[in-house]
Amino acid sequence: MASVLSLTLIGIFLSSFSSYPISLPQQIGRINDYGNVLTREDREELARSLQELAERGIRVNLLISLRDPYRNPNLYTSKIRAKWGIRGESAESLIVFVKESDGWKLGIFLTPAASNLFSPEGLTEYREKLEEKAEAGEIRTGSRYAINHMYVKAYPPARKTEANKEEEEGLPWIYIASGVAGGIILLGLGIRWEAMHRCPRCGSRLKKTRMPGGESQGGEKHCPECGYRE
Repeated sequence: MASVLSLTLIGIFLSSFSSYPISLPQQIGRINDYGNVLTREDREELARSLQELAERGIRVNLLISLRDPYRNPNLYTSKIRAKWGIRGESAESLIVFVKESDGWKLGIFLTPAASNLFSPEGLTEYREKLEEKAEAGEIRTGSRYAINHMYVKAYPPARKTEANKEEEEGLPWIYIASGVAGGIILLGLGIRWEAMHRCPRCGSRLKKTRMPGGESQGGEKHCPECGYRE
């Protein structure tokens, strides 16, 4: 009788224990670093990128977690999406790095708006790269790559057109031509100045006669060689 009662009590205890909801991390923003692996600069940079992605209709969330109560990263990702209300009509992309008993794992869900940024091959490479980062425990660099690579796909660097290339290629010649022209002008001015201070008879440099008081301004010019005056 006692054993039956004990088993009954244990059964009641276990059933009541299992009825408690599993605790999952709250959403604190688009960046949810519960593993504390990102620096402040990382978070600020990624937050800007995520905001600009959201302006394009590409809403992405990042979760770094140290505990998976389901021991299944895909199931964990699905449960997180349900808890955060980011699936169904309000679906948003979610990238999860979660620490399991045998190391870090990746859970990922991308909306069409996000996955359409990639070619089929590019999307496969993107997932494989993130899985490699997770398996290597490189969660900080993996998180940065996850967001930054998607951002580059949405905002590719401006490519130079042929007209811009030809314009840039022509700029050095413009600088050279401008320099040569400037040099010729300066040379001409120098020659003219020199000619104005030379004797028209013998070519010697003219000298100014100092006026009383030591002032040379207004004095006449004369040639010390041939005596020419002006």
